[in-house]
Amino acid sequence: MKLKQLLLTALLSAVFNSFLTAQSYKIIYEMKWKPTQNAAQYNTELCALITGNGQASFFESYENFRQDSLKTRIITEYAKNDSKGSLRIPSSTKTSLFRPLIIKNIVDKKITVEERLYIKTFVMEYPNCPIHWKIQPGNTEQIFGYKAEKAVCEFGGRTWTAWFTPDIPIMDGPYKFYGLPGLILKIQDSKEGYIFEIKGLTKEENDIGKRNFGSQQSIKLSPKQWASFWERYKKQPSSILENLNSSQTTYVINGKNADSREVKEEYNKKEWNAMKGFENPIELSQPCN
Repeated sequence: MKLKQLLLTALLSAVFNSFLTAQSYKIIYEMKWKPTQNAAQYNTELCALITGNGQASFFESYENFRQDSLKTRIITEYAKNDSKGSLRIPSSTKTSLFRPLIIKNIVDKKITVEERLYIKTFVMEYPNCPIHWKIQPGNTEQIFGYKAEKAVCEFGGRTWTAWFTPDIPIMDGPYKFYGLPGLILKIQDSKEGYIFEIKGLTKEENDIGKRNFGSQQSIKLSPKQWASFWERYKKQPSSILENLNSSQTTYVINGKNADSREVKEEYNKKEWNAMKGFENPIELSQPCN
């Protein structure tokens, strides 16, 4: 093995061991993307990366993270009080453009994606999702007050350039990106259709473990099954509302029966409008096995 490869292996090992004993962090990224390939302007949204003590990390929109952590805290406190009184979880009128929750198990190179559609949560596991980085020695930039080094990779049908800092020993980053010897501060694809850049970093404990409390049981799908389902969903989103009602339960949306034609038309319109924001998808091809 060449000296350069030995040094890189040693560095990765040192950072990995540090990662396993690291403190918990909340990292805020600004996500910018072009909704269509030829769009003149970007959509923007803040996202949160939650890491902690060598466990799986979580990446989602900041608004969803805020709601998930609040819900978890309320339910946890309710359980501590021996379930006395009524359980009230406030709902938010704010909605996120970026809706998936990405869970990364860096040790096993496994990625899990949760997609929440109305009261249903779909869970897809990608058990083999390595990223093959090529670090570019001698290329550095100052980002967020840190000296950042350059690396490139091919992922999801796009070529990505990342800037990472070994000064923050976290082998993680935004979206599904991980595996560099330091935190990814900024990453963008070659056409600048998607750009993630760090905007905040704090050492703090966070918990979103009760995020799906009260929802229907999670539906586990293979990546292939999810791709097939999503194609059908795009054509008729309101199909998710079918067979919800029973003799004991009636689901209501904005005061109206979920089975009603009016509700289904409104739901379709809302979902189709949301999909317009990602006509230029972040992944052009499936990157994981």
